[in-house]
Amino acid sequence: MEETVVKKKSPMLLVIIILTALLIVGGSVSAFFLVNKSPKVQYFLAEAETFKQMRAIFEDRYKDELKWLEVQQEKPVETNFDLSGEWNDPSVDYEMQEIQSIVNNAKIASKQVYDPVKKEIEVDLRGELGSMEMNFGSLFMTTEKLVASLPFLDELVRFDDEDFGKIMREYDEEYDGNENLGLSQLFEDGFSMSEESRTYIEKEYLEYLFKAIPEEAFTSEKEVITVFDKKVKSKKVKMDLTEQQLKTLLKDLLEKAKTDEKLKVILEDQLALSSFAGDTSSNDIATIMDSFEEGLDEAIKAVDSIKLSNGLQSTIWHHSNKIVKREFAMGVGENKTDVDTLLISGTQLLEKADQKWDFTFGIEDSFGDENFVGINGDLSWADQKVDDSITLSMDDTKFIYKGKEELKDKKRTFTRSFGFTDGDVNPAVIWKGSATYESDSMKANHDFTFSEESIGDNMFNLQVKQKGKVVKKVDMPVETKDTVNIGEMNRDEFDSFSEESMMKVQDWMFGFMEELQGEIDEF
Repeated sequence: MEETVVKKKSPMLLVIIILTALLIVGGSVSAFFLVNKSPKVQYFLAEAETFKQMRAIFEDRYKDELKWLEVQQEKPVETNFDLSGEWNDPSVDYEMQEIQSIVNNAKIASKQVYDPVKKEIEVDLRGELGSMEMNFGSLFMTTEKLVASLPFLDELVRFDDEDFGKIMREYDEEYDGNENLGLSQLFEDGFSMSEESRTYIEKEYLEYLFKAIPEEAFTSEKEVITVFDKKVKSKKVKMDLTEQQLKTLLKDLLEKAKTDEKLKVILEDQLALSSFAGDTSSNDIATIMDSFEEGLDEAIKAVDSIKLSNGLQSTIWHHSNKIVKREFAMGVGENKTDVDTLLISGTQLLEKADQKWDFTFGIEDSFGDENFVGINGDLSWADQKVDDSITLSMDDTKFIYKGKEELKDKKRTFTRSFGFTDGDVNPAVIWKGSATYESDSMKANHDFTFSEESIGDNMFNLQVKQKGKVVKKVDMPVETKDTVNIGEMNRDEFDSFSEESMMKVQDWMFGFMEELQGEIDEF
């Protein structure tokens, strides 16, 4: 049996990740603030309030879309997509003209019905080419079973979640992985964390970290600064941790995690949620957790050996508890002559109608070589209209987003472009469309166009029509005694079924291709 190799993470990497997390910890610790406004409290309060403001601005912009997401999490919803394309190139040769005709006359449609309460899913896939209709089948899933209706088989095919281990052992007697396929995980958010676990992490680690950072590391003073040509009366708050303070903080945090059994259970649960079809077995998870504990031991030892010669300096300027300017510097290296310094600096002005920022992120090595990324944005949301521009810059290369939107009643119309330029070429994807969200339904039209100076603006187009509505339930198929249950088969029976099915697939494909050619001849 193939041995699963689990790569161990470098303890240095673990230390750097934890160090960097210090920058953003403030966004989640507002519940721990005291009444007094010491420089330390000012610092973390400004981080938390800035994060809350950004979230509030986003939620105000897209409240209808967010409400529809909530509906999908609470009620059965049917969603239909119709996809078609256009390829307009008069210069193609005869053979490519045939392919171009297929693209311009083809449509693909899918239907998905999802019930988050009963945990049931139906997925259908269909197609059209001129007058020719194609049915590619339907798939139905619950937490316990998978049922397929396929165009080349007269009977339904069923596979039970609990039969996964049995089938695997038919082909590998030494299989010792998961017994279940893991269908229940398809109904879970693999990156989610329970409210109980989230509260535990915040209380045991974020609150702990907030309390452990010494008060004397913070200083505060008033300062008038210029932010986007605007004079701002701000409070400048600096967190300056020495190398020894930083190492003590890290070691205490790592020691706490090392002996925290509940944290290990939470990590194991997250690993289990993110695995499917035996790709991470219980033995694999146990190996990963052993590596995690070993990694913590190594990281604790590595703290003393790494060099943090300048400690950590994080300075914020805030106005009315909202950050308007930031500077951050932290160097990490294996010795005094080989230190890489993470640098962040920039300004931002986050108001209700307009949000602007201009930041630089980068690494400066011990030789003075710099690798920096600049990101600046200018967003506007006023009178139900959006006018956005975001640019990500790396040397001579730029990634550019531009967006204009207008909301009238429940209908949002928009034009968004995602572009790239390096001084020689400037391709872009243009996304135009409209979307309307009601309390129990939605509809949207999307038009994607690829634009580049050498080929023009309308050579390649993709259209997507989307409709969604609340329904009563997922219409699961009615199974009979003829339903094929794969889990009840032994290896010989399964091989025989597979061979017979492949012959039927071939016959179906031959008929499909013959009908397809007849349709093409009509173009």
